[in-house]
Amino acid sequence: MIQKTLYVSVLAILLVIACGKDYKTPADIKDKVAWLDARSALPMFPFGTNPIYLMFHTADCPVTHDMIEQVFSRPEIIKYLNENFTCISVIPDSIDSVRFVGEIVNGKKLLEVFKVEGYPSHYFFDARGYLKTAHTGFIELRTYKQLLKYIAEGYIDKYDLPTFLNMPEAAMDTVWGVF
Repeated sequence: MIQKTLYVSVLAILLVIACGKDYKTPADIKDKVAWLDARSALPMFPFGTNPIYLMFHTADCPVTHDMIEQVFSRPEIIKYLNENFTCISVIPDSIDSVRFVGEIVNGKKLLEVFKVEGYPSHYFFDARGYLKTAHTGFIELRTYKQLLKYIAEGYIDKYDLPTFLNMPEAAMDTVWGVF
């Protein structure tokens, strides 16, 4: 336990150094998803003890805008993501060069590496950096909540997604904001 605490403390210090004095931890941010900027986070990928959520998007994508308004603005989504995931926002057009798994790449190369087919593109990794699943486009609130629970709570390692969706654990409330 002490080793895990020490690891998390060292990671937090490295993030503060890498991200500057404006860095806030997910616990500091209550009203929005604690997105890490790709230019700061990708050089240290993978890190932490939570699964990693990478979202590729652009500032002017209407589908991303809809998802931000309809899904990422929900208090239960904000809380769940901030407590259970390390979230990284990737805006490829803003990346001239960044170190990612030992290579210097630009935004265009990242799009090729991840085979991004559209925006937003959602990539979920385990804490060790292994890709678990990927989705492209708008994800409706109930489905998104189910997907987050499926990954964060380890169901992804036991069941395929259709099996999980038929389990009682996949029942989601979208009215009262309960996971």
